Amino acid sequence: FGVIYSIGTLQKVPLGIVDLDNSSESRAVISAFENTREFKVIPEVNSYGKLETGMKNGAVRAGVVIPEDYSAKLSQHQLTEIATIYDGSNLILGLNTRKYFQQVLNNFSVSHTSSDLGGLGLTKKEITNVLDMISFRMQIWYNPTLSYVSFLFMGLVIMILHQIGLLGIGLTVLREKEGNSWIQFLCTGVSPWKVFLGKALPYFIVNFFNYSLLLWIAARFVNVKIEGSLSLIIIFGLLFDVIIVSIGFVISLYARNSLQVTRYLMLLSVPLLVISGYTWPSTHIPEVINGLARLMPYTWMADAFRLATLKNLSVDYLGMHLAVLAVIALGSAMLAMTWSNRNAE
Repeated sequence: FGVIYSIGTLQKVPLGIVDLDNSSESRAVISAFENTREFKVIPEVNSYGKLETGMKNGAVRAGVVIPEDYSAKLSQHQLTEIATIYDGSNLILGLNTRKYFQQVLNNFSVSHTSSDLGGLGLTKKEITNVLDMISFRMQIWYNPTLSYVSFLFMGLVIMILHQIGLLGIGLTVLREKEGNSWIQFLCTGVSPWKVFLGKALPYFIVNFFNYSLLLWIAARFVNVKIEGSLSLIIIFGLLFDVIIVSIGFVISLYARNSLQVTRYLMLLSVPLLVISGYTWPSTHIPEVINGLARLMPYTWMADAFRLATLKNLSVDYLGMHLAVLAVIALGSAMLAMTWSNRNAE
């Protein structure tokens, strides 16, 4: 946990700037963001279309749009507006980004504009009137109400499903071993994959029922924002279910006793949630921890679920998540179906 939070503050938030004016005045605004520790300007994101795409795939987490008449209105002492946008799907990152916007833009308005106007010999009242011509319109994408329940609730739900699913099937073979009935399975000559299917299928059905039930409860009673493709949400749930029952069965095969399974599986909950980037953004977690997190199916499932439901992204943006979960599901299922009697005694 100390390594994960070692950065301490969320600085260098990836920022895309769309300059529709291309004037010396608009470039001064860009410089205000480039010369701060709070933001990291991504030069490639320089159009509104690229900004939308970057906000969806996570390349940027905030944006600034300078209108094409920005310098003209300034020269005519007319009210002009700069749009600032940030991603509210991660509440911690969103609230910090809003604070950084206010700091940078307020400092820009006060220091840059007042120094220029003061050099013209204007009075304090005249400078104040000119400063009031520049306004900033802030937009929140994906979680406009900054709902804490939309930010956190489903991540906890998926973690609960993860732990309950693993704990349930993780004890299935151990109960047979501790009851001295597992030897009957080993002596029947039934193929390992048939034993796996017979043991895992009930848990697979129950786990998916719990997944569906909790989705309904979250949307109906907790008012969690759940949008996006229902078929995509179902596919992710099925893949995650396959992974859970497969890994749980393998754990049950090779664990020594029920106490060992219960103890160590319960210890996984908090670390998996923290390192996944679901709450504290992965862009601000050391890469060694990110590498470990990317090996965990929970990381991909929790992130995919948020992107599908809160950001309403399609498979075009979630193809990597889908592929990774499919590979993990296939690998874990193959491992569960090819166990040998000698190793499972």
